[in-house]
Amino acid sequence: MGHAAPRCDVRLGVLIRSAAIAFVFLPALFAAQRPAFIAGPGRVAAIVLPASLLSDRDVDHQLASGLTTTFLLVARDGRRRGAARIEIRFDLWDEVWIVRRIEMDGHEDRQRIASRDALEKWWSSPTRLFAADADRVSLNMTLTVLPFSAAESEDARRWISRSGVTAAAEPLVEALIGTTFDAKPIRSFHWQADVAFR
Repeated sequence: MGHAAPRCDVRLGVLIRSAAIAFVFLPALFAAQRPAFIAGPGRVAAIVLPASLLSDRDVDHQLASGLTTTFLLVARDGRRRGAARIEIRFDLWDEVWIVRRIEMDGHEDRQRIASRDALEKWWSSPTRLFAADADRVSLNMTLTVLPFSAAESEDARRWISRSGVTAAAEPLVEALIGTTFDAKPIRSFHWQADVAFR
């Protein structure tokens, strides 16, 4: 009986030290997943996404599937809203990343990227997202990860509608389309940021 208390004290000490270490590293972990915001000319705010988001377990699993992953970025400040979209697909045949970025004004960047390192560098380049009407804005930011692209969804619907589906099979086809292309987001991220323009 006399030996139980010291063992308990040792275990409690180890637990407290582990918790203290976690509190030291937790802010760094959350900071690694936070984007940076850039105040650009013409009161345009851009976002710089951290590469760590691509390593998120659910996101990484989707990226490895060979299907398109769509990242929908939406920023709001009061009634004003800005949006951008990023699409990434790993071509399993050619082993390259096919990427597309559409910024708030419709400017589009398409590329074929040969390595994961180059993909992360491209991903972390600024994306113009929001046009402000004041010298300072408080942005509510949402990043939604979807398991397909809008174009793929529409192409699949057209293909199925032209494939001569019988009336008896239509309910099954509609259920398949609904579960595949109207699926819930894989992940959602939310941030808030104040951006000041000079």
